[in-house]
Amino acid sequence: MSAVDRYLRDGGPLSVADGTGVVGELERRMADVLDVGDVLTFSSGTAALHAGYLALDLPRGSTVIGPVNTFHASLSPALHAGLNVVLVDVDPETGTLCPRALAEAISDDTACVTVSHHLGHPAEMDEIVAICRERRLRLVEDCSHAYLSAYKGRRVGSFGDLAVWSMQARKRLCAGEGGLFAARDRALYERAVLAGHYRGRSYQLQDASLRAFADTGLGLKYRLHPLGAVIALAESEDLAARVAHRDEVLRYFSDRLSSVAGVRPPVAREDVTVGGWFSYRPRLVPSEVGPDVTAEQYLAELQAAGVPAHYPSIGSLDQMALFSRPVPLRAVEGSWRPRLRGPFDGDRAFDQNKISVTVRDDDDLGVIDGYVQAFAAVSRRLSTQGAR
Repeated sequence: MSAVDRYLRDGGPLSVADGTGVVGELERRMADVLDVGDVLTFSSGTAALHAGYLALDLPRGSTVIGPVNTFHASLSPALHAGLNVVLVDVDPETGTLCPRALAEAISDDTACVTVSHHLGHPAEMDEIVAICRERRLRLVEDCSHAYLSAYKGRRVGSFGDLAVWSMQARKRLCAGEGGLFAARDRALYERAVLAGHYRGRSYQLQDASLRAFADTGLGLKYRLHPLGAVIALAESEDLAARVAHRDEVLRYFSDRLSSVAGVRPPVAREDVTVGGWFSYRPRLVPSEVGPDVTAEQYLAELQAAGVPAHYPSIGSLDQMALFSRPVPLRAVEGSWRPRLRGPFDGDRAFDQNKISVTVRDDDDLGVIDGYVQAFAAVSRRLSTQGAR
């Protein structure tokens, strides 16, 4: 962390309230890199989403429609903005919000749609944007998995009213913990400032009715730590190269895996760019190997062969208490009543027998060849055992 060392040795400030210095530099760079409007940093992607839902200024108790299989923080911050959530099904191939399920779920209290570009694969934005425009719904993009992903040549984050990226340690752009908020509408940007950046930056607001609250903001402090900005700036220098390398490696992995019995590589549609491939998740089809072979048996054999594979650790939102049981806090009694628009057949099909293979940023094609050979050997071995 030579960048952090230099920053500390040079006496860089450890708190930045007004968006200057290293924090402002990161925001300007990411606005250019991501090809979006004004960028605002936050202490986490979750904090940025909370500020985003507040900035939309939706009627209390109105609903946000979102996919059932995203990370909870795509939608859970809506709770703290007095909103409710409706969970709908996803595309069985990509795991992204299903436009048909979205259209069927819209009701009189629907005010917003949140899409998650799941694992880096863009959602079907042409259809989703058309639905939102026709029904006059706000659109939020959670791009946390999708740095530099593109849909039909256009970067994700540029379709919605606002967009958010996480800079948590596992994301392609890392600040340790941190988040990015972007909006082309100045009013949304200024309300997001007020939501988590009181005093320094809030004194700069153009809207006098908001600037009157600059001393306190909305009572929350969501500023990014300057050392996080230093780390993210250093990471941003080769972000495009790292994303391109990972895309090359994982497309090669998919091409090689496609000829191995019992395995299906993840779908990457022709009209998208899967920026960063947040997680590489092929599907096991053990019945192709042998009638009695199970996914659990296949995975155990892979692990024994040295492939860093495991089942994904996070389930769908309909299985989580926050989205399926009453929250035992009076603060949300009148607003948070999640609705499940199942059955979630697309979600279950997408997740069926999926495994996650850990591919590091510095893994090359030789490493991938070793993994492919291990998959092929496991398939042959289990097929031979079944034939006896």
